[in-house]
Amino acid sequence: MNAVHAHASPRQPRRRAARTRGFAVVIALVAVATASLLGLSLAASRDANAAAGANLAEASRGRLANASAIDIAGTMLADPEILADDATLFAGLDVCGQKVRVDVVDLETGRPAAAQAQAIELVATSRGMRGERVARAVGRSSLARTRDEADLDGSEFAVLATGRVSIEHDALVGHWPAAPLSALREPIRYGVASGESGRVSVDGGARMHGCVRVARGRFAADRDDADEALAAGVARIPEEIHVPGAPMPDAPAEATATALSIDGLVTRDAATTGDARVPARATATLRGDIALDIGGTLTVERGARVIAEGPTQIVVRGNLVLDGSSVEVAPGGSLAFHVLGDATLKGAFAGGWRSDPAEGCDASGDAAYDGGAGNLVVFVAGDGRMLVVDGSVLKGEIYAPSARVDLQSRSAVYGRVLGGEVAIRSGTAIFYDPALDMRRGWTNPASGVWTDAGTAKASVRAVPKLDNDSLVAFSRAAGVLADGPSRALEKLAIARGKPTPIAFSEEIRGRKAKFTAEEIAELDDGASASHHGFIVIEGGDK
Repeated sequence: MNAVHAHASPRQPRRRAARTRGFAVVIALVAVATASLLGLSLAASRDANAAAGANLAEASRGRLANASAIDIAGTMLADPEILADDATLFAGLDVCGQKVRVDVVDLETGRPAAAQAQAIELVATSRGMRGERVARAVGRSSLARTRDEADLDGSEFAVLATGRVSIEHDALVGHWPAAPLSALREPIRYGVASGESGRVSVDGGARMHGCVRVARGRFAADRDDADEALAAGVARIPEEIHVPGAPMPDAPAEATATALSIDGLVTRDAATTGDARVPARATATLRGDIALDIGGTLTVERGARVIAEGPTQIVVRGNLVLDGSSVEVAPGGSLAFHVLGDATLKGAFAGGWRSDPAEGCDASGDAAYDGGAGNLVVFVAGDGRMLVVDGSVLKGEIYAPSARVDLQSRSAVYGRVLGGEVAIRSGTAIFYDPALDMRRGWTNPASGVWTDAGTAKASVRAVPKLDNDSLVAFSRAAGVLADGPSRALEKLAIARGKPTPIAFSEEIRGRKAKFTAEEIAELDDGASASHHGFIVIEGGDK
């Protein structure tokens, strides 16, 4: 046994050495493979980093090119004749190594912008080696004339009262989200005509989204001044706002003494000294330029529907009652109610033709735009009451300078409210339509309301009523073009050959842009970093 052990011991170290050398070879092979993989990974990482760096550089050039293009466009738009018949302001311009095109679109209509556009959208598209980038900017048009035009109806205010304003807990005042001009993010103004803060009561639990209160004081002298006023939550106006009376047409010379039932297709004027009704679940379609004159009360009964297809005027010398019914303005139509007594919307809808039949009375703020608030107005000429109650929705304007306007029980106005006293109760809302602000009224020192010395024109304060005759007289006396009292009344007057202050020109003023690349480059050198008042709202890869 000892011999056996003596002969075996020399062979064990050799086997152990062989195994060690085998392990070393395997480890060496693993190390080589790992190094190779690391090398390949590092090479791929360098390639990816290089590609990412190139993409970032390209993206930066695209953003810079689009920003420069927006500045150039803002400078060019100072020329009132620059707009073309199509939307393209310039195309193929080389900026920062990118080919850039800028289109100018009317923010409200989505069509190529004309000189009378209130607000415009600039769409800058840059094309480089790695695709396109698009940037969008919105702003008020600098092309619209204001010094020789005046808007006297106070439509630049979401809420305005000649007496008092009360906004309760959980009431809401803000932008109409679906309104195209809400993208401008302009302050929403509310208050009383005198500018007295003591006549405005806003509960601490009210939701005042982006709102500023009307206050007496000089206009902002510069951007810093304007920012200071905005931070203080006020919109300063130097003088008390003059609010003309609501229009009320003269009674017709001839009218029937019997009650009037309005149903089916209506294509002619009608007048009665008595009451009128749209029967329950009936549909009355008013086609053409129509004027109805009701000597008593007009009731649109439960489930009934009234459709105004053209410029329509409904005069109610008693009370107006919409009870669980709807009044809709078809595309191309417009409607003006003139009410001498009280006006009540009870579980009712009044506004543009609803593109979504399932919308119903949506007081949440999500209602579709459907033509906006400018196509329907309720004038209350007396000192009665305008009541919007029981989940009613009005997409339009309320102009009742001597009456009390009361919103109650989950109701909403998409548009604006002007009253003698305005009460916005808990759970109700006003969603302002910025398209109503034509920038020709009391809040713009460059409008036809003000003299060069910064005082309100005497001829403005002499306007007694917001009717065509008074506004025509003002236009002639002041040499200023006044906006009409409403779209419906203006169109109706035109259709019947009556004098009217023409607020909007039908002709598109402009010509094709003829700027050369060299002229545009000079404009680029002088362009400011502020985008000339335009707000960039979008930018990215296309």
